[in-house]
Amino acid sequence: MSAVVIGVVARTGSAVAFALGGTAAVPLFLARDEIDLVAPGLPAQPYHAAAGLAAAAAESLVGRVERCAEDAAAAGLRALLGKVPAAAPDAVAVVTKPVSVPDDVAGVLRSHAWMHAAEGVLYRRAFLAAASECGWPADAVEQSALPAAEQVLADLGQAAGRPWRRTEKDAARAALALLPLSPASK
Repeated sequence: MSAVVIGVVARTGSAVAFALGGTAAVPLFLARDEIDLVAPGLPAQPYHAAAGLAAAAAESLVGRVERCAEDAAAAGLRALLGKVPAAAPDAVAVVTKPVSVPDDVAGVLRSHAWMHAAEGVLYRRAFLAAASECGWPADAVEQSALPAAEQVLADLGQAAGRPWRRTEKDAARAALALLPLSPASK
């Protein structure tokens, strides 16, 4: 079996995961899934929901959403992997953005912009943690470092079908970034 890499783009409360096989020169579409990361009854924007709470309640709420997102990410990655002919991926590539936010909930809650940024970080970290928990190599791939690969993306879009939005393209580009250059370089 050739290399299998899963690319992930996390959004607020959900993500798109895209599995590619083959090589960077000749990638093969294997599968994709939309993964919900928040259980019913929990807010998709936990920092926003925590803004009016006491400090301990805010910490608890954000922690519950973090745990739920990690569990859902692991389940979603396993479900996607169940659709491809591989026992485990060679890597999970999570698209990230360089952001700086305070490390504590109280610090994040001081700025509306930090709340948005921290929620993005929360969901991206959920996938990195989930992949590691599953025993798979997890790599953060900065959005600015994703390969352009326009013709490859067009071909993958044909194979994958609709929807083929920027989210799906970026997930595919993240997987493409970690595929080996040739079968021997795996």
